Amino acid sequence: MGFKILKYPVFLCFVVSSVFAGAWTRGKGSILLVPYCYFYQASGYYDTNWKFNLLQNSGYFDGLGFGLYFEYGFSDRFNLVGNFSFVRNRWIDNYNYKSNSDFGDFEIGLKLKIFESRFVLSFQTLAIIPAYSMDREPLIGYGEYAGEVKILFAGGLRPFSLNSYFNIELGYRRFYSKVAPQVRFQILYGINLGWKWQAIFQIDGVNSIGEGTFSTRFNPSIETDYNEGKLSVSLAHRFTYKAWFQGGVFYDVYGRKIGAGRGFFIALWIEI
Repeated sequence: MGFKILKYPVFLCFVVSSVFAGAWTRGKGSILLVPYCYFYQASGYYDTNWKFNLLQNSGYFDGLGFGLYFEYGFSDRFNLVGNFSFVRNRWIDNYNYKSNSDFGDFEIGLKLKIFESRFVLSFQTLAIIPAYSMDREPLIGYGEYAGEVKILFAGGLRPFSLNSYFNIELGYRRFYSKVAPQVRFQILYGINLGWKWQAIFQIDGVNSIGEGTFSTRFNPSIETDYNEGKLSVSLAHRFTYKAWFQGGVFYDVYGRKIGAGRGFFIALWIEI
């Protein structure tokens, strides 16, 4: 089976509620379900000079989320994609304790496979719909409608006779008003370790274009006019022919005007 043993590699880019499932598409009538859970925590931030600082007043933020990502194959080339989640955010400092639980952004879109041979090229559109109140803090998200377009490119490799694969994505996300537009990217590399195990290495980045007017006090993971890069390392194990378990850790390796934290995630992949 080669690199296609896990042909829909993923890292759920938590906190910003984006889900990346790779350039591959489901077959006609096929359904992919990915229930997942993550935990993120931050006690620092990257300032305007890309330097790490502790949050003021001994500040601490964490987020716990549960969600479901899905894909449905209208045809072998054309898929419906979506994601919804439920999130609990918490902020603690010397003077405040705030906790907020609500649904996250609902994401729905379409993915079209343009070309496939040894490599796969796809195009995806996505609508982001906020499903939470903006009256409670820490905020769950930006509270803004947004749209995204993305190019995805993936394929298999055999360096040193190892079955492996890559996935590269480049996207543009535009918000309705207060949040600056974003250029987003992903670079992923997965290796088949044998015995139904795979190792997955990934970096996800966000780069704002221009400035926005959005601001919040108690959630350092959502800002406007910022840069951020997250590195993740995970292991995936196939326990049935169409079911995988994935678990890993992630870390904010660089940033500007954004929180600096780390966390872990688990996900279950089920293809029907």
